[in-house]
Amino acid sequence: DGLPGPTTWAYLVGGKGKNIPPVAGGASGPGSATSKVPPYPGRGMFRPGASNAHVTQLGRQLVKKGFGKNYTKDPGPRWGEDDRRGVEAFQRSQGWRGGAADGYPGPETWRRLFS
Repeated sequence: DGLPGPTTWAYLVGGKGKNIPPVAGGASGPGSATSKVPPYPGRGMFRPGASNAHVTQLGRQLVKKGFGKNYTKDPGPRWGEDDRRGVEAFQRSQGWRGGAADGYPGPETWRRLFS
């Protein structure tokens, strides 16, 4: 499905896997859009009532990309309905429908939002 599970994620961000040299002329080298995407912190950071810096980071990026109309004030660290609705609007702008546009950021939503 292209989405990393817990083990794959541990290899990707925990330094457990082998280093794979970049492909010459590839799109994921230094200075590319992909290299500037912050690591996805995990779905657990974005559940109702969660409060952390990742929620603030996400909210600021939503505003930057034009999806902050639901905020009545600047985005903050507590995950709420304003955040969920902004993420849902962004997901819908990507052409996602139904359960794919649930308003909760997964790895692909995160990557696209920060690209």
